[in-house]
Parts: sequence; structure tokens; C-alpha cells
Amino acid sequence: MKTLCRSLLLVLIVSLSLASVGAQKKHQNKKASPPTPPACSQGTAYRDCPACGTATSQKGIDLDVLKNRDNKATAPDTITVADLARGSNDSAFPANKQVSVTGYVATVVSGGMPENCNCGRNDLRDIHINIVTNPSEANDQSKYVVVEFTPRWEKNFGLDDSNYQKMLAAVRKDIQGKWIKFDGWTLYDSFHENASKSTNPNQKTCTVPNEKKCNWRATPWEVHPVTAYTKVSAP
Repeated sequence: MKTLCRSLLLVLIVSLSLASVGAQKKHQNKKASPPTPPACSQGTAYRDCPACGTATSQKGIDLDVLKNRDNKATAPDTITVADLARGSNDSAFPANKQVSVTGYVATVVSGGMPENCNCGRNDLRDIHINIVTNPSEANDQSKYVVVEFTPRWEKNFGLDDSNYQKMLAAVRKDIQGKWIKFDGWTLYDSFHENASKSTNPNQKTCTVPNEKKCNWRATPWEVHPVTAYTKVSAP
């Protein structure tokens, strides 16, 4: 009888142990959900992602709200790529300035993932477009001025973001290697001061993808978001 009880107890212990291990594996394999966005009283939400994104610092929140502007730049001032490239501090331009800039599109690349401004979601991603003053600068990343398509403006441009890589390839085919006029809003992205020629002039220029501790852009200043773009003839 004692032997039978011990056997039953052993079976029970083993069963509970296996159940516990299975539950742990299931929990580990469960895909992590993006963080729940905090309450936001600024801007407008897009597909349940507030304009504040998921930033927690006031600096980050303010930057996200600017990135997620949904008002069109209807009366932009014309500036040049060189004007933007020279911007070496956050007072070079007003943060809410409407601008129109014409540049040669050197590259069209994927936006960061995850990004606070897009609530860390992989179904909301920017498109980064690097423009230069002329085609001879297309391979010099220290000359790149960044302009960005944001998710809410991708929709307004008639782009299908259901497949991000397909959308990215379509935009690349459409505008890379061409002269484009971009209208939008100025933005100083201070998080990129350490990778910009204008704010970190003594650092080397990046020459390969994903290289670290090098400049991959001319300035922290961007046109972000772009609210309209048009193909134009070379100047």
C-alpha cells in the first residue's frame, strides 16, 4: 500500500513539473506586445497610436508630436538642401516652419524599428529619404539631408502599407535617383546630433551599412513629415 501511495505521489509530482515547464515555454514563446501608449492631449491619434507615441520624457513627447503632425504645409518657404545641411543647432530654423526643398534623392531606406513616435509597432513605419544638392554627393553620407514619409502621410500619398517592404521598394523605384521637390515641416531631431556632420564635425563619415560611431547624415535638421512631393527637372 505504501509503495502504491509513493508511486501515485511521484506521478503527481512529475505531472505538475511537466505542466509548469510547458507553461513557462508557452510564456517565453508568446510574442511581446508593444507598450500601451500613455494618455496624450496633443495632436491627433492615427490607428490608435497617439501623436505623443510611447515616449516617456517630455523631450521625447514633444519630438513625437512634431513628427506626427497631420496638417499640410500649404504655404511653404523655399529653402535649399545646403541651407538645411548647415543647420548646426536647434535654433537654425523654427521647429514649426513650413518649407519646400528640392533635392536629388540619393537613397530611400527603411525607417527605424521600433520607434516611439510610431508606438513601437511594426505596422506603422516611416520611410527615410536621403537627399543631396547634386548627384555627385549621392555616395557621401555626410551630405545627406533626411526627409521622411510618416504613416499618416503614406496613406495620404496613396501608398499601401500593408506590406512595408513592398511599399518601400515602390517608393524607391519611384523617386530614388530623381530630382524631387518636398514640402513639409522642419524638425530638429536632437537624438541624431552624434551622427551628423554639422554637430559632430570631427567624426568620420560612415561608408558601410550599419557602421557605428560615424556620421551618416549632414545635420539633425529634417523635413519631417513630408506632406507633398513632386518630381521636377534637374536644376
